[in-house]
Amino acid sequence: MVRIGIVGSDNSHALAFAKLANIDRTLGDRCAVAGIWGADPAQTTSVATEAKIGKVVEHPEAMIGEIDCAVVVDRHGDLHAEHALPFLEQGLPVFVDKPLAISLDDCRRIIPPAHQSGAALTSFSALRFAPAIEELASSLPELGAIKAAHFAGPCDLNSPYGGPYFYATHVVEMALRLVGDDIATVSAKRNGASVVVLVNWRNGAIGSFSLLGDAAYHFHATLFGANGMAAREIVGGGPTYAKTLEQIVIMAETGKRPLTDAQLLRPIEIVHAIEASLADGGAEIEAGMR
Repeated sequence: MVRIGIVGSDNSHALAFAKLANIDRTLGDRCAVAGIWGADPAQTTSVATEAKIGKVVEHPEAMIGEIDCAVVVDRHGDLHAEHALPFLEQGLPVFVDKPLAISLDDCRRIIPPAHQSGAALTSFSALRFAPAIEELASSLPELGAIKAAHFAGPCDLNSPYGGPYFYATHVVEMALRLVGDDIATVSAKRNGASVVVLVNWRNGAIGSFSLLGDAAYHFHATLFGANGMAAREIVGGGPTYAKTLEQIVIMAETGKRPLTDAQLLRPIEIVHAIEASLADGGAEIEAGMR
């Protein structure tokens, strides 16, 4: 059994993952959440009680030796490096909820210790493996080469949890999964609370992201291929969190990472490029290492 320790009780994902593991037993005896830490003691105790987590600790490192895998889910990405590094340095597998971090310097602080200790490390939006995204991915051979695509979802540019990094990452990761990691350039324009991003892939595909600041809470993806088109609303919640939990447990069981270092960095690089374009009046920005 994989004993999971959760870092960060302020995110709804903490309770979602813990209930799936401890209450719903989605993966049976393969995993259990054994410990939790959070900055707010009352919130942390509430999550622990509701999800039957046996141990609440006063600092994250207190779980070392008691768990087999750490799940870092702080809402603010600036906390992720600080909270992931102690576990990676001890060789423990770590899942960091999106975003891996906000600054690329923090991303580069997180990745090398994983290689040095041999720890498995991953980070992704739960929507990357959502059932509807899996359906679209399975349709790619039938659609043929993707020529154009549109992805939409909520995004508060002024979020106290890191601005666009808190939610734009969802939309970006859906696009990376379905069209490819090789985004060459982006250009972004803001109108009111929302942003439209024009995207060029090196494989010839074009696309757009609608980052919606004041629309209804929905995610959507549309693909136009050489041979057909497909569209889905992308729904989060229980089945999507269950798929994420399964990916975490498989990584802990096998030591195999579902994403490469480059794939961990790409969403963060692209959101940085979107910010740079907005700051430069919608200029076309290369979406590479910054």
